Amino acid sequence: MKTGTAILDVDNLHTYFRTEHGIIPSVNGVSFEVNEGETLAIVGESGSGKSVTSLSIMGLIESAGKVEKGSILFEGKDLTKIGNKEYRKLRGNDIAMIFQEPLSSLNPLFTIGNQLSESIKLHQKVDKKVAKEKSIEMLRHVGIPRAEKVFNSFPHVLSGGMRQRVMIAMALSCNPKVLIADEPTTALDVTIQAQILELMKKLAKENNTAILMITHDLGVVAEMADKVVVMYAGQVVEHTDVYTLFSNPKHPYTKGLLNSTPKFHESEEVLSSITGMVPTPANMPKGCKFHPRCPFATEVCKLKEPVLKEIDSDHKVRCWLYEEEEDAI
Repeated sequence: MKTGTAILDVDNLHTYFRTEHGIIPSVNGVSFEVNEGETLAIVGESGSGKSVTSLSIMGLIESAGKVEKGSILFEGKDLTKIGNKEYRKLRGNDIAMIFQEPLSSLNPLFTIGNQLSESIKLHQKVDKKVAKEKSIEMLRHVGIPRAEKVFNSFPHVLSGGMRQRVMIAMALSCNPKVLIADEPTTALDVTIQAQILELMKKLAKENNTAILMITHDLGVVAEMADKVVVMYAGQVVEHTDVYTLFSNPKHPYTKGLLNSTPKFHESEEVLSSITGMVPTPANMPKGCKFHPRCPFATEVCKLKEPVLKEIDSDHKVRCWLYEEEEDAI
């Protein structure tokens, strides 16, 4: 049940990396809000800045990276201004993250129980016995059979779907207010994927948890999201609710993503595709970042960068096509 209260408010976020070639912008002016009980999906191709955005929120940008500008408000507190000690208290407790590849996120040298109970002991200040009981309870809660046996198992003996359920159990063990899921169903078969998504929806509903879903899969977006942010080359190019995105997409990039998705009711032999590649942060084109790949690009697109403008109620687009429409009106 959505309350309409923004628990996470990202405003004008700029995350840069220092390299041997100079300072490279990876996320450039990203803004969005996530309300309690709401799921917001960030969608785009690999290299569009989705994961860097989520890592910026978690305070997990590597040493070469830095949030240079903007704010990340969690319950009104700006996370860009707090220290590592305070961040560690938040991480895994109030804000939790499910990482893209569960095998690399779990330590192969420790049992599932050791890793799961560690977080519970740290954040909830309970003893070893209570932490174990809570861990086994969470494993059962995410649908893992023989939870006691899994508690004593090492990650490598579990299937991909089981490892992902363990990651969800770890993320939800302290009842976080915000859950960030970075490609949580990548490399899972469709049956397991559906189970994981259903599990996340159920747990979010029960706990009124806000979910920030990072994905390139529009099927996952349709299944999970209330609102959608489409990112390209480190910027938001479209921001609207999920129904509007699928029924009335505006940005040429969004339309390209939707057209390249297989549809059950159509028998196309060759799928549509977006020509070219996402530019690297070190080689961004002038003007609109999408213009080299855009079939509707004009001269102004090559020279000037459009701003993100509201063209309808709760529908924002970064595109010169709609700037021109507005001027004409």
